[in-house]
Amino acid sequence: MRSKRAHIIGAAIALIAALVLAPAAHAQASPTGAPSGADRGSASDESPRPDRRAVAGQVARTRGQPEFIALGPAAEAALTANALLAAGATQIRRRDYPGLGRVGQVFLLPRGLSLAQAQALLSTAAPRTRFDAHHLYGYAGGAPRVYAPALVSGGAGCRLPAGRTVGIIDGPVDRGHPALAGARIDSVALMGDARGESPDHGTAVAALIVGEDSGSALGGFAPGARLIAVDAFSGMGTRGRTDVELIGAGLDLLLRSDVRLVNLSISGPANAALADLLSAAAAQGMVMIAAAGNDAGRVGWPAAAPEVIAVTAVDAALHPYRRANTGPEVEFAAPGVDLWAARKGGGAYVSGTSYAAPIATALAARLGAGRTLTTEQLRRALRASARDLGPAGRDTQTGWGLVQGSGC
Repeated sequence: MRSKRAHIIGAAIALIAALVLAPAAHAQASPTGAPSGADRGSASDESPRPDRRAVAGQVARTRGQPEFIALGPAAEAALTANALLAAGATQIRRRDYPGLGRVGQVFLLPRGLSLAQAQALLSTAAPRTRFDAHHLYGYAGGAPRVYAPALVSGGAGCRLPAGRTVGIIDGPVDRGHPALAGARIDSVALMGDARGESPDHGTAVAALIVGEDSGSALGGFAPGARLIAVDAFSGMGTRGRTDVELIGAGLDLLLRSDVRLVNLSISGPANAALADLLSAAAAQGMVMIAAAGNDAGRVGWPAAAPEVIAVTAVDAALHPYRRANTGPEVEFAAPGVDLWAARKGGGAYVSGTSYAAPIATALAARLGAGRTLTTEQLRRALRASARDLGPAGRDTQTGWGLVQGSGC
């Protein structure tokens, strides 16, 4: 199995090198105690463009594009369609509401026509017709509670310039998720087929870093950055598990791809071989941020390694996550309890240090970690701005305190 795996890993690295070094594009039997996902199972174009980010994740979609709906009297239906079609829109379907005296028509807008422009167009062509995004509605459970942006100051929505790159070693990422539809993500599965592994964990981690959502419910903390997502979990035969060999392959691939800031939302036991891999990566200038783990015990690896910045989770009231590992290795805290994050079908509340770490990683990207800041310089910068929690100074539960956003 190992020889076959080595062949697959070598082939994957060779094939992905050209992809991840190219200009950004949308690419499409583990031993007991092996590292696992830290919380797997907790649940410049001048022309105007449609306001897709304003509705991403909240509207119906066709062929990956957001739908827009025109609703008006039957007498204006043809006028509406003619006006929008002449502007380059595509009509998807029509539905009559004879009892209401209305006709509904669903359209896709072209790249050069925004929602506001379409509304202005119809205000003249069909003044009694209303045109808007084709929003989705769910059961009346209330809007998601989003608290993380306010806690870390500067929060989500700080857009990074092209050229900033972040890497993650995690599970598979659903690049078709609405929160990631506008993000620049290159991905590779080290063991091939990802169908056997749930994309929930990797998708949540990716969206917390580069998610695109103007409503901020699923917006990332470093939108605009390019993400290189290495799937080290698929193909293992045991869900939610990876091993030292594949973590090493992920680190090597990212280094070869000139990625110097990496999020590791994984946790497991101390391991001498893993320690050597982390030390070698750090010697090449890689800045690594990892989740402390959720065993209510000692800080797990790779977070416990001296070359790695260990991050724990706190809730909206700044209380430490009850299951988070503790110890002198903990350096910083970030929101990670009942956090609204990207999951299959939309979003869900998740808890764990796995979700705190990518927030810290995103803020590190905003500061230039891996480009202009070394690990030690990043530590000093984060410490200088951190909000102290618990006992004065550094403590074993929340380290130097809550990370704060800056660098926009």
